[in-house]
Amino acid sequence: MINKIDVGIRIYSLRKKAGFSQTEFAELLNVSPQAVSKWETGGSLPDIEVLLSMSWIFKTSVNSILEGDGYIEETAGMGRELLFLNKILACPECHQKLKLKNAGDGDVFCRCENQQKYSMIDGVLDFKTREIPGEQWSLSFRNYEQYLHEHHWSRNPNYDRGLDEADIIWETLKKLRPRVILDMACGTGQGIKRQIERIHWPVTIIMVDISHRILKWNKVFYSTECRNPFVDMVYLACDGANLPLISESVDMVFSNAGYESMQAKMMGGFREAYRVLKNGGYTVYTKSVIESHGNENSKKWMELLLSGVEASEAKIWKEHFVDVNQWVKQCKEVGFAENTFTKVYGELPAPDTDVFPFENEMAQWMANYVIVSKKSQGKSCRI
Repeated sequence: MINKIDVGIRIYSLRKKAGFSQTEFAELLNVSPQAVSKWETGGSLPDIEVLLSMSWIFKTSVNSILEGDGYIEETAGMGRELLFLNKILACPECHQKLKLKNAGDGDVFCRCENQQKYSMIDGVLDFKTREIPGEQWSLSFRNYEQYLHEHHWSRNPNYDRGLDEADIIWETLKKLRPRVILDMACGTGQGIKRQIERIHWPVTIIMVDISHRILKWNKVFYSTECRNPFVDMVYLACDGANLPLISESVDMVFSNAGYESMQAKMMGGFREAYRVLKNGGYTVYTKSVIESHGNENSKKWMELLLSGVEASEAKIWKEHFVDVNQWVKQCKEVGFAENTFTKVYGELPAPDTDVFPFENEMAQWMANYVIVSKKSQGKSCRI
């Protein structure tokens, strides 16, 4: 029989060790402080949903809370987030399963049967990827201070016209409550950051970007300035168009302009999202589109942009100039048969000039949508 007094003592000790007041702990669990007090004094027991949330926050088992069973928080020197990752890694070269190993002294790496080896460097699993020729994304910030400035700097007001995309995305996350989210081409995580602050159920977020340097700073930021006890974070420096994950291993792929940032590899990343999603899983993302190829405003913007870029870049932009109907067709070709669209804002009015007005963030003139695409059943994927 479960001893309520002993359970209360364990909950009290775990809460104090985690550094939460009763009020803070109650807010995390979406209960009243009185409920926490009642548990800790042996007056009642938490229900199973609350116990599961506690086990995630305290990094222990439900049994250890209820019965005091010993629970090993780490196995072979690896925390819970890496133990989870160990189940779903696949070699990007041969697609065989990868296994994480801890050689001691902080030397964590993974290796496949064909002896391909990838090391954990500064908390980021590095798959030795290189950026697209001409891209210098890794050099966007000279140091961590400049990286922090990016997080605290007010964003371009052109992205704040219309609806709040973060609120639209949150409604989908709150409804689906995914347990594993992959943030595709995450960058500094500006999109997922606004969701992490609200998540109140156990979830593992896999941040994927081609830049090891940016991910290294992400690890510092999301373990200090944007920490949520319900959220485990994992960092993979890899090619989003060739993810080092087995098929059907994640519940949701999130992208805050991440697909677009992959440029020529955008559709490769979109297809990879389909592959790694579980059957019935979703990708939730923002997408810039033109209003219409017959729209005079769209045509003026496209002409201005293409007149100021190199031929190779112009080719990529032409592939990105799609309207909603064209994008629906591409989604269905990949396998996403169910697609819902919420318009965030329309195009900016084209300027009365012959010079494209933006040097950076060159898609800011385009219309923007939040799109939810569901993975269809039955389409085969490589493992």
